[in-house]
Amino acid sequence: MMMHLSSASIFFFFIFIVVVQSLKTERPTRRSWIIQSTTGWLVAATTANSLAGAEVVELPPSIKPLTKLAPLGPSSSSTSNDNKTKGLSLPELAQRLEHDLVVGSSGTSNGYFLSGDISTDIFRDDCIFSDPTNEVQSLSRYQRALRILFDPETSVIELLPPGLTIQDRAIRGRVRSRGFLQLPWKPFITAYESDIVYKVDDDGLIARQDQTWSKTAQEALQETFTPTLFTPPPRSTLKRDTDEPEVVTRLFDMVNGRRPKEYSPSEELEMNSLINKIAKTKWEWNAHWLPGKWMLVYLQPGPNGAGVDRRVPFFPEFNFNDQYQQFTVSGVENIGEVWGARAAVTVAGTLQEQNQSQVTTPKRYVARIQEGSLCYNNPSKNNHDKYCLPLPISGKGLFDGIYLGKRLRIGQNINGGGARVVQVRID
Repeated sequence: MMMHLSSASIFFFFIFIVVVQSLKTERPTRRSWIIQSTTGWLVAATTANSLAGAEVVELPPSIKPLTKLAPLGPSSSSTSNDNKTKGLSLPELAQRLEHDLVVGSSGTSNGYFLSGDISTDIFRDDCIFSDPTNEVQSLSRYQRALRILFDPETSVIELLPPGLTIQDRAIRGRVRSRGFLQLPWKPFITAYESDIVYKVDDDGLIARQDQTWSKTAQEALQETFTPTLFTPPPRSTLKRDTDEPEVVTRLFDMVNGRRPKEYSPSEELEMNSLINKIAKTKWEWNAHWLPGKWMLVYLQPGPNGAGVDRRVPFFPEFNFNDQYQQFTVSGVENIGEVWGARAAVTVAGTLQEQNQSQVTTPKRYVARIQEGSLCYNNPSKNNHDKYCLPLPISGKGLFDGIYLGKRLRIGQNINGGGARVVQVRID
């Protein structure tokens, strides 16, 4: 019998071989976990890929045992649940869980989903932990897996309003997570929401933790096998001024240090609402705040779904690239990375206010692009060599300033489809 492998199946098999070879010098527990888990993920990803045209929200029960997060030695032999904190009321239990979700059991780490810092005294030793990609019935295994899954230093978790709620013998809540996995190829998991249900037994201990995700199992597996080629994006270090509007502060906190394509659908809805609210207000336009380097952190499509006019359509867009605008009093330089900081397309030209007497938003500008180049940066120990190839790029662009603060600006592309860009100052 001849077996036909899809290109995706071959790719995942190749990744598996690379992982096995790269872990020869790693610690045995970590090495065995990644090898065994990758084998399961390989099977799961191949299965998901074989469901052509179908959205795999949750893996089939027959596949979940192969994708267990924690084949790290035997489960705890104890099933008596001694040394547990029994008899807590549901509100007391919910309070403990909220603490663990946000800062961990110790109060000094990230939430337990990212760090494994979980209050083991309120969970049964044989507690069942289930999500769309795996299920395991062991508190000890689950905790060990969490400690080596996400990188707590580069990952974020947020407990969403209204916090944890109580219904019958269950505690419910929603969290939002994103961050890097501790795998050799450093995959980045974009933001997603988890709906959590904790089921409590008669002793007041958590017997089951179930999660459903806003991200499908198929998307989760694809991101798990997508390597991160470059470092996380830079963050603005500017502090909030006392006169910065609260709606602007909320938007800044959501976008700072992030890239345009890493938001969850619910985050996009919230940010679009904030942007629309800001756009409806007339703000004083302080032109002296415009000069500087601004990084694109979010893109709100135009009325017909239009994005930003990149002017260089033959270059592919990768999610790990950053885009900047460098403004001066009378000029603008657009910088679009095509291979991280090593290669970027730059276009530059003059910048002019259409009506200098106007001092409120929307403030219209005219940009006349006069030159472009594709540059390769070759960093070395002692110097930075830069090689540039001229590009025949020119044209006229119109944009409105919707809001301009000391650390956040919103602009709208007028002759390119009406998309709005949100940028943060990073210099």
